[in-house]
Amino acid sequence: MEPLFYIAIVFCFSILFSFLGMGGAIIYVPLLYWLGMDLLTAIAIALLLNVVTTFSASLTYIKKRMVDFPTAAPFIVSSAIAAPFGAFISKSVSDNTLLTIFSLVVALAGVTMIFSKTIGNTERELKASPKQRFLIGIILGLLIGTFAGMLGIGGGIFLVPVLLLLGFGIKSAPATSALVVLFSSLFGFLSHIGGLQIDLTLLAGMAFTALVGGQIGSRLMYLRHDRLRIFFEKYFGKMLGIVLLLISVMLQWSLMGK
Repeated sequence: MEPLFYIAIVFCFSILFSFLGMGGAIIYVPLLYWLGMDLLTAIAIALLLNVVTTFSASLTYIKKRMVDFPTAAPFIVSSAIAAPFGAFISKSVSDNTLLTIFSLVVALAGVTMIFSKTIGNTERELKASPKQRFLIGIILGLLIGTFAGMLGIGGGIFLVPVLLLLGFGIKSAPATSALVVLFSSLFGFLSHIGGLQIDLTLLAGMAFTALVGGQIGSRLMYLRHDRLRIFFEKYFGKMLGIVLLLISVMLQWSLMGK
């Protein structure tokens, strides 16, 4: 496959997912696998792209003071602990088992995106106390870290709806999620780095593209053109959810054919 094809894909998805506070690995993993990469390499690359995209987006969100650090901290700590465990699982089971689990997680993520209500006012009243948010962060962080290490998913596709349910606004939820996904993906990537098999020039090109896309996507959140911004917030999540459900079905279909 031509390197420019990979770079173009990364550019588009890094823009879209950084806008939503996610890294895009939930798309990258099956896509890279279908394009001929072995599964563990696809997971490692997807996690690296997650790291670069969310790092780039987080620079913007931190500058805009939209990140809730006390809420993000327990997620980051517990995901760091769980990521190596997830990576151990991924190396201990067959590709078919991993893909089956991945397809189920993708389907759940798709349903979450379709039914998640992301439109609202800028910020709302938080519905959980700091102690409750800390406990939620520890528990969900362990799950996110495990998923990051095992499947190459940063967890943003679940974290953003959770933050919205806790009362975070449509700007602070993606911003806080991006910081958490940055670290969960980083620890997941470090757990997989030994099995990475790819041309380093292509990897550098994809990473740089994700860096640029992350800047563009995070800045879309602050467009003055409210109609365009609201369109993204209102419809992109539902369209993405449908795409994820289709990916889940295609993964299951391909497994049945083996």
